Amino acid sequence: ARLTEEHRAGRVRVPSADPATWWGTRAATQAPEPLRPEGEPVRLTASALTSLEQCPTRWFLESEAGGQRASTQAQGFGNIVHALADRIGRGEVELPADAPAEVPQVVEQLMGHVDEVWGQVPFRTPWSSSREREEVQAALTRFLAWHQRPDARTLVGTERRITATVPLPDGEQVVLHGYADRVEVDAEGRVVVVDLKTGKYAPTGDETTVHPQLGLYQLAVEHGALDDVVPQAEPGGAELWQLRQEAYRKLKVQRQEPQEPDAEGVRPIERQLMGAVAALREERFPARAGSHCQHCDFAPLCPAHNSGTVLS
Repeated sequence: ARLTEEHRAGRVRVPSADPATWWGTRAATQAPEPLRPEGEPVRLTASALTSLEQCPTRWFLESEAGGQRASTQAQGFGNIVHALADRIGRGEVELPADAPAEVPQVVEQLMGHVDEVWGQVPFRTPWSSSREREEVQAALTRFLAWHQRPDARTLVGTERRITATVPLPDGEQVVLHGYADRVEVDAEGRVVVVDLKTGKYAPTGDETTVHPQLGLYQLAVEHGALDDVVPQAEPGGAELWQLRQEAYRKLKVQRQEPQEPDAEGVRPIERQLMGAVAALREERFPARAGSHCQHCDFAPLCPAHNSGTVLS
């Protein structure tokens, strides 16, 4: 305390004695310019909404502070499978009429394309490269079998751009934008948006019911995002296709039905969007602990966890 007093009086130079300079004691800062322009609708992607719902701190550090990790083997895996799934959906891969019996041969041809770029995917060990290649082959097999199932819906687009301006119950407006991996039409003429997942972890059934990404797709469809594909389209649900996983020896499909409003007339996706917009307007990004923390790059500096002492 005496050193701090002397320092503040300018009689000695001991800045580290002043608690105002200590790590963890500074007050929260506020940027001179708002994070999002005032008076304009907030733009949100499906991935941003999901991240803000899961952990605002992680979203900020990744998306606004530039803390994203360099390309990983998981991203390489996903990019390759998505690219081939897109080619299949566009009809650029010849599929025989007797699809179920011919799936292994088609997959073998596709693996030739995989091998052309596989060496560019960063792997930490040689054995993980061979193991992941087997996983790619299995994922393509599941996808092809499901894509060619007898009762499949009508596919009307792949990698379709989605953009819609949506008014929210609290008076805010949000611009939703992104890309849909697959756009399908069911027997009732309703649009079903499909998102292909290549991660190792899938949400639970309860989480799927209120999954922000699926809810956002359905809300965007409701507000005309895909009217150029299906005029005056109505949402008929949305699905996650877990390409790494099976259920009852088939591709694991997690479906979200069209959401119903609660007693106050507000649907889950609308509450999620209002919360995300409010966080961006007020610049509140708290850390939320959960199962996602096990795979977070920022855990060592996260205030939601005790990662040990600063000094040792």
